[in-house]
Amino acid sequence: MHSSDSKSDHVKAELLRSPLPTPHWGQQSGAAFTVRAVTTTKADPAIVLRTLIDTTRYPVWNRFVPRVTFPDTSADPKGRLQEGVLFTEHVDMYGNGKPSGLVKMKLLMTILKETENGGGGKDYKIVWLGKAYPDWALRSERVHHISCNSDGTTTYDVFETFSGPLALLVRLFVGGALVKRFKQWNEELGQYAEMISQE
Repeated sequence: MHSSDSKSDHVKAELLRSPLPTPHWGQQSGAAFTVRAVTTTKADPAIVLRTLIDTTRYPVWNRFVPRVTFPDTSADPKGRLQEGVLFTEHVDMYGNGKPSGLVKMKLLMTILKETENGGGGKDYKIVWLGKAYPDWALRSERVHHISCNSDGTTTYDVFETFSGPLALLVRLFVGGALVKRFKQWNEELGQYAEMISQE
Protein backbone atom coordinates (compact mmCIF):
# COMPACT_ATOMS: atom_id res chain seq x y z
CA MET A 1 0.00 0.00 0.00
CA HIS A 2 2.85 2.46 -0.52
CA SER A 3 1.20 5.66 -1.70
CA SER A 4 3.17 8.11 -3.78
CA ASP A 5 1.09 10.94 -2.30
CA SER A 6 3.54 11.99 0.40
CA LYS A 7 2.21 13.66 3.53
CA SER A 8 5.65 14.81 4.68
CA ASP A 9 4.34 18.33 5.35
CA HIS A 10 2.28 16.85 8.19
CA VAL A 11 5.25 15.12 9.84
CA LYS A 12 7.87 16.88 11.91
CA ALA A 13 11.05 14.83 12.29
CA GLU A 14 14.23 15.96 14.00
CA LEU A 15 17.41 14.97 15.82
CA LEU A 16 17.66 16.47 19.30
CA ARG A 17 21.12 16.99 20.80
CA SER A 18 19.42 17.46 24.19
CA PRO A 19 18.01 13.95 24.71
CA LEU A 20 14.49 13.30 25.96
CA PRO A 21 14.21 11.13 29.11
CA THR A 22 12.75 7.65 28.78
CA PRO A 23 10.85 5.43 31.26
CA HIS A 24 13.62 2.87 31.81
CA TRP A 25 16.84 4.88 31.47
CA GLY A 26 15.58 8.27 32.63
CA GLN A 27 17.59 11.36 31.71
CA GLN A 28 20.77 10.56 29.79
CA SER A 29 23.84 12.74 29.23
CA GLY A 30 27.17 12.69 27.42
CA ALA A 31 26.89 11.69 23.77
CA ALA A 32 23.19 10.92 24.14
CA PHE A 33 20.68 12.16 21.56
CA THR A 34 17.07 11.66 20.53
CA VAL A 35 15.39 11.13 17.16
CA ARG A 36 11.75 12.22 17.17
CA ALA A 37 8.85 12.37 14.71
CA VAL A 38 5.33 13.69 15.26
CA THR A 39 2.32 13.48 12.97
CA THR A 40 -1.45 13.96 13.07
CA THR A 41 -3.85 11.53 11.44
CA LYS A 42 -7.62 11.31 11.02
CA ALA A 43 -7.57 7.69 12.21
CA ASP A 44 -8.92 6.75 15.65
CA PRO A 45 -6.25 6.17 18.36
CA ALA A 46 -7.27 2.52 18.70
CA ILE A 47 -6.66 1.96 14.98
CA VAL A 48 -3.27 3.67 15.17
CA LEU A 49 -2.41 1.37 18.10
CA ARG A 50 -3.57 -1.72 16.18
CA THR A 51 -1.48 -0.68 13.18
CA LEU A 52 1.57 -0.26 15.40
CA ILE A 53 1.38 -3.55 17.31
CA ASP A 54 0.16 -5.85 14.50
CA THR A 55 3.47 -6.68 12.86
CA THR A 56 1.87 -9.11 10.39
CA ARG A 57 0.77 -6.02 8.42
CA TYR A 58 4.19 -4.34 8.43
CA PRO A 59 5.06 -5.68 4.95
CA VAL A 60 1.96 -3.89 3.62
CA TRP A 61 2.70 -0.38 4.86
CA ASN A 62 6.09 -0.20 6.59
CA ARG A 63 9.13 0.32 4.36
CA PHE A 64 11.39 1.24 7.28
CA VAL A 65 10.72 -2.06 9.09
CA PRO A 66 9.19 -4.39 6.48
CA ARG A 67 9.59 -7.47 8.65
CA VAL A 68 9.46 -8.47 12.33
CA THR A 69 10.38 -11.87 13.75
CA PHE A 70 10.00 -13.36 17.21
CA PRO A 71 12.95 -15.38 18.48
CA ASP A 72 11.03 -16.60 21.53
CA THR A 73 8.45 -18.80 19.81
CA SER A 74 7.15 -20.01 23.17
CA ALA A 75 5.57 -16.57 23.65
CA ASP A 76 3.43 -17.20 20.53
CA PRO A 77 2.37 -13.57 20.08
CA LYS A 78 0.92 -14.30 16.60
CA GLY A 79 2.64 -11.24 15.26
CA ARG A 80 1.17 -8.86 17.83
CA LEU A 81 3.45 -6.95 20.17
CA GLN A 82 2.75 -7.43 23.86
CA GLU A 83 4.44 -6.47 27.11
CA GLY A 84 7.39 -8.72 27.85
CA VAL A 85 7.79 -9.99 24.27
CA LEU A 86 11.20 -10.02 22.61
CA PHE A 87 11.18 -9.30 18.89
CA THR A 88 13.54 -8.43 16.06
CA GLU A 89 13.01 -5.59 13.63
CA HIS A 90 14.48 -6.09 10.16
CA VAL A 91 15.38 -2.48 9.39
CA ASP A 92 15.88 -0.89 5.97
CA MET A 93 18.02 1.95 7.28
CA TYR A 94 18.79 3.56 3.93
CA GLY A 95 15.46 2.93 2.21
CA ASN A 96 16.90 0.96 -0.70
CA GLY A 97 14.21 -1.73 -0.59
CA LYS A 98 16.70 -4.61 -0.82
CA PRO A 99 16.11 -7.58 1.51
CA SER A 100 19.85 -8.22 1.60
CA GLY A 101 20.38 -4.77 3.13
CA LEU A 102 18.12 -5.24 6.15
CA VAL A 103 19.72 -4.82 9.58
CA LYS A 104 18.42 -6.85 12.54
CA MET A 105 17.63 -4.95 15.74
CA LYS A 106 16.57 -6.85 18.86
CA LEU A 107 13.95 -5.17 21.06
CA LEU A 108 11.87 -5.87 24.16
CA MET A 109 8.38 -4.42 24.53
CA THR A 110 8.20 -3.15 28.11
CA ILE A 111 5.07 -0.98 28.29
CA LEU A 112 1.61 -0.99 26.70
CA LYS A 113 -0.51 1.42 28.70
CA GLU A 114 -4.00 2.78 28.07
CA THR A 115 -5.19 5.94 29.82
CA GLU A 116 -8.34 8.05 29.80
CA ASN A 117 -7.77 11.61 28.61
CA GLY A 118 -9.68 14.67 29.75
CA GLY A 119 -12.03 14.57 26.76
CA GLY A 120 -13.32 11.06 27.42
CA GLY A 121 -11.12 9.40 24.80
CA LYS A 122 -8.27 6.94 25.20
CA ASP A 123 -4.56 7.60 24.85
CA TYR A 124 -1.85 4.95 24.56
CA LYS A 125 1.81 4.67 25.52
CA ILE A 126 4.05 1.95 24.08
CA VAL A 127 7.73 1.48 24.92
CA TRP A 128 10.39 -0.69 23.27
CA LEU A 129 13.79 -1.25 24.88
CA GLY A 130 16.80 -1.87 22.65
CA LYS A 131 18.55 -5.21 23.21
CA ALA A 132 20.95 -5.29 20.27
CA TYR A 133 24.03 -4.24 22.30
CA PRO A 134 25.24 -4.58 25.90
CA ASP A 135 23.86 -1.78 28.05
CA TRP A 136 27.33 -0.47 28.84
CA ALA A 137 27.99 0.09 25.11
CA LEU A 138 24.69 1.41 23.75
CA ARG A 139 21.34 2.05 25.37
CA SER A 140 18.27 2.80 23.26
CA GLU A 141 14.62 3.16 24.17
CA ARG A 142 11.74 4.01 21.82
CA VAL A 143 8.61 5.65 23.22
CA HIS A 144 5.33 5.92 21.29
CA HIS A 145 2.51 8.24 22.40
CA ILE A 146 -0.89 7.99 20.69
CA SER A 147 -3.17 10.83 21.78
CA CYS A 148 -6.78 11.69 20.97
CA ASN A 149 -7.33 15.35 20.11
CA SER A 150 -10.45 17.44 20.74
CA ASP A 151 -11.08 17.85 16.99
CA GLY A 152 -11.29 14.07 16.48
CA THR A 153 -7.79 13.66 15.06
CA THR A 154 -5.00 11.60 16.59
CA THR A 155 -1.44 12.68 17.32
CA TYR A 156 1.25 10.02 16.99
CA ASP A 157 4.51 11.05 18.67
CA VAL A 158 7.45 8.64 18.60
CA PHE A 159 10.99 9.22 19.81
CA GLU A 160 14.04 7.10 20.48
CA THR A 161 16.84 8.14 22.82
CA PHE A 162 20.33 6.70 22.40
CA SER A 163 23.07 6.86 25.01
CA GLY A 164 26.33 5.17 25.97
CA PRO A 165 29.79 5.18 24.34
CA LEU A 166 28.47 4.03 20.93
CA ALA A 167 25.74 6.71 20.75
CA LEU A 168 28.16 9.21 19.19
CA LEU A 169 28.96 6.78 16.37
CA VAL A 170 25.26 6.08 15.80
CA ARG A 171 24.58 9.81 15.51
CA LEU A 172 27.52 10.45 13.19
CA PHE A 173 26.94 7.51 10.84
CA VAL A 174 23.16 7.02 10.78
CA GLY A 175 21.65 9.99 12.65
CA GLY A 176 20.48 11.66 9.43
CA ALA A 177 19.14 8.38 8.05
CA LEU A 178 17.21 7.76 11.28
CA VAL A 179 15.47 11.13 10.98
CA LYS A 180 14.42 10.29 7.41
CA ARG A 181 13.23 6.81 8.33
CA PHE A 182 11.28 8.00 11.40
CA LYS A 183 9.57 10.55 9.17
CA GLN A 184 8.78 7.82 6.64
CA TRP A 185 7.48 5.53 9.42
CA ASN A 186 5.07 8.23 10.64
CA GLU A 187 3.86 9.08 7.13
CA GLU A 188 3.18 5.47 6.22
CA LEU A 189 1.62 4.52 9.55
CA GLY A 190 -0.74 7.51 9.38
CA GLN A 191 -1.73 6.79 5.78
CA TYR A 192 -2.38 3.11 6.45
CA ALA A 193 -4.35 3.76 9.64
CA GLU A 194 -6.56 6.23 7.76
CA MET A 195 -7.08 3.74 4.94
CA ILE A 196 -8.24 0.89 7.21
CA SER A 197 -10.43 3.37 9.14
CA GLN A 198 -12.49 3.75 5.96
CA GLU A 199 -12.94 0.04 5.36
